[in-house]
Amino acid sequence: MGALPQIELHEGARVIADLHLDLGDAQSVEPFLAFLAGLRDCPELVVLGDLFDVWVGPAQMSEGQAPRVLGALAHLEKQGTKLFIVHGNRDFLLEQRFAERVWGSVQPEGFVAKLPDGTRMLCVHGDTLCTKDTGYQRLRRVLRSPPMLWIAPRLPYWFARALARRLRRASVRAIAAKLPDEKSIQRDAVEAAAREHHASIVLCGHAHEFRDERVGDTRWLVLDAFGGSRGELLVASGGLACG
Repeated sequence: MGALPQIELHEGARVIADLHLDLGDAQSVEPFLAFLAGLRDCPELVVLGDLFDVWVGPAQMSEGQAPRVLGALAHLEKQGTKLFIVHGNRDFLLEQRFAERVWGSVQPEGFVAKLPDGTRMLCVHGDTLCTKDTGYQRLRRVLRSPPMLWIAPRLPYWFARALARRLRRASVRAIAAKLPDEKSIQRDAVEAAAREHHASIVLCGHAHEFRDERVGDTRWLVLDAFGGSRGELLVASGGLACG
């Protein structure tokens, strides 16, 4: 994974994941817009990947519901909330132009959070921890290679959208054919990532199913998808609270 940025999260910071916003559907974005409008005393907001169900490049910033969502994200800076967005497997083409539009920071591979008590928490989307899914990991390396990341935002928007839909259909078929363990986050990968980054907590999304358990000496937290009963993590004075 390599060295990752270190970011301080202060009391009141919130972390969410896996929103899968459909920018062609107003109803899909309303709960998130309501969430943003209700944020108070939140020094940092972290999105651990898959903010969008699909993102094909900067041309999408003016399409459908995108202006509303990006405008609401940009407004966070005015109320003193710093925004950090980690790439997911659906929106890994988010780049600097998007970051500038929302006055936020895009962290492609995640980051190490320093909590108020000095604890180090590794924050990643979670797909890199599915180490038994070798087919996906090979495809991930190809899609995120420098040539692909250069070409993708320069494709005609209509073509990029059609290609994304085709890749999505192929992904759904491939996932359905895999055994549950093959496509799951692996406990040994969680432990290895914690060691690599000297973190005592690993926090991720991707699996859409809450977990809070020990993996060796590491606390492993997985958030529900946004809107789930435990789809939000709060940095509180007494530690971390999920709700």
